[in-house]
Amino acid sequence: MRRILNFLSELEQNNNRDWFEQNRVVYEEARSLFEGFIAEVLSSLSRIDSRLRALTPKQVIFRIYRDTRFAHDKTPYKNNFGAHLSRGGRNTGEPGYYFHLQPGEGFLSAGIYRPDSNWLKAIRKEIYLFPEDYLGIVEQPEFKKRFTIFSEERLSRPPVGFPADFQLIEVLKNKHFCPTLVYPENWLDEPNLVDRVIEQYALMKPFNDFLYRSVET
Repeated sequence: MRRILNFLSELEQNNNRDWFEQNRVVYEEARSLFEGFIAEVLSSLSRIDSRLRALTPKQVIFRIYRDTRFAHDKTPYKNNFGAHLSRGGRNTGEPGYYFHLQPGEGFLSAGIYRPDSNWLKAIRKEIYLFPEDYLGIVEQPEFKKRFTIFSEERLSRPPVGFPADFQLIEVLKNKHFCPTLVYPENWLDEPNLVDRVIEQYALMKPFNDFLYRSVET
């Protein structure tokens, strides 16, 4: 993993097409190493979450190329490798498990980021109808100790259709539902990295199950 970080660090300092083409072989090597890591994670995680069994690394790893059409930042490449392990692949918009590799800014998460309106309504309704089930997951001691629920881009007022005095109204204001762990970079040097990652995802799986339940019941 250190070789991947070295490449990403150099890319961050030289984010242009000429440099990238001159170092394409290094990129391909880094990409291959990341694919191998994600393949190991998928193999282990699919034994815990059967929704992932048909997936391949190429289906879940994001491209390194940025869409700059409407962006103020016109640098052509991402300075990270990311993978969203979700039923159907990285772009299905369903709950899953995300791994982010970036020098000094690595994290992993689960849940759903920027859900569409159908998912968002269903999740809020499920939390409203079954608050104790939700709390039973996020208040579990190890879950609460390790993870932070991503809470950027929240509503300023209660969502339409829900009473302002509901006990979890602040949760319902969230636009994303993503338990997140910022992992220490020294994890990447350890031979048991895959086991460490799977340990976190196993604790996060009940959260994903709850989100899926919201649209399946």
